[in-house]
Amino acid sequence: MKIRFKYLFFIICMFIAGTVMYTMCTNAGSSKTTYVALGDSIAAGYGLEGYSGGQEVPPADSYQSLVSKFLGTSPVNYAVTGDDSTDCIELLNSGKADEVLSDAGIITLSIGSNDLLGPFIRIIKETFGITEDVNGMDYSLIEDYYASFKDASFTDLLAIANGLADKVKDNEELHAKAQAFSANFNEIINILKEKAPEAGIYVTNIYNPFKDVMVVGSLADTYINELNSAFKNNSGDYTLIDTYSLFAGENLSNVKFDISDLDNINLDPHPSKKGHARIASAISDAIKEKYSPAPANINQLKSTAKNTITIKLSCTSGKSGYEIKFASSKDGKWTKLKDTSKNTNSIKSAKLKSGKTYYFRARSYNNINGVKYYSKPGKVKKVKIK
Repeated sequence: MKIRFKYLFFIICMFIAGTVMYTMCTNAGSSKTTYVALGDSIAAGYGLEGYSGGQEVPPADSYQSLVSKFLGTSPVNYAVTGDDSTDCIELLNSGKADEVLSDAGIITLSIGSNDLLGPFIRIIKETFGITEDVNGMDYSLIEDYYASFKDASFTDLLAIANGLADKVKDNEELHAKAQAFSANFNEIINILKEKAPEAGIYVTNIYNPFKDVMVVGSLADTYINELNSAFKNNSGDYTLIDTYSLFAGENLSNVKFDISDLDNINLDPHPSKKGHARIASAISDAIKEKYSPAPANINQLKSTAKNTITIKLSCTSGKSGYEIKFASSKDGKWTKLKDTSKNTNSIKSAKLKSGKTYYFRARSYNNINGVKYYSKPGKVKKVKIK
């Protein structure tokens, strides 16, 4: 009887321990930032190695994969190639993403390009006399058209360009599409604020992939700027990532257009691998800026015993803790000494050699959903070890 009781007691204890461990693991998993990516083919990583339509896991080089790596989590991919702002609204209202949105910590949104690009390319095809019944986003026929004029005179090319300009300039359909986007975008943000009230939302505006393409670039810019007026730099509801300026300064799309080499043009408007990396960096920097605390200050630094320092730290904003580093010279290699949540610390370490002078600096950090957001390093101070 005693043996049975001991056995039963052991089983109960194991069950309780298992339940506690399961709860701990579940809570540990849920403590990570849930990252949801919404948008179109840009967010989906179209054209990158490993891309396929409708995939749950985006390509490794896509900006959403790079952002998720920074966050230490996996992205939930709701980006759909070909979607415009109306499609995005339909997706959000369908309820398909409600569960993940309710738990979202970070949301990225890339939408609006297809609101303009579809009709823009269709108008160009009509102007060029391309009558094939193909998807409105297929730009390969336009590439072929340009290439067919490789031996044409400059006068002929100028006539084509002027014809296109007349067709696209002050085009009522394109103006209507650009103006309609604002209402759709505001509806998307309102839905996200309702379904994901705790999430930080990061929105990319529209860049001009054809900025270097003869005539097309300047014409596209008019409507892109008109559409981009829907985005606000200082919105309290979302953070704007200015990819328009980013791509205007560098060639970060796949588009390649050289009037002297029309055999090798590429009008694919999607970001290149480098473009995705730059978008990811801009988003990650914006997240850091939002969640990072103020820099740490070293208020006191002294050595009162062998291999030991006493350091007093402060931070003017809320923080989770400090990271303390040291170096043998002000411009030397910095080595972590300790992470601490205390303002005053007495640290003994064999790394600190008696009689030597070391330089110290500290960073404050916030630990949010399993991610550490560091401040910039504070001012450097030095001390001679006892």
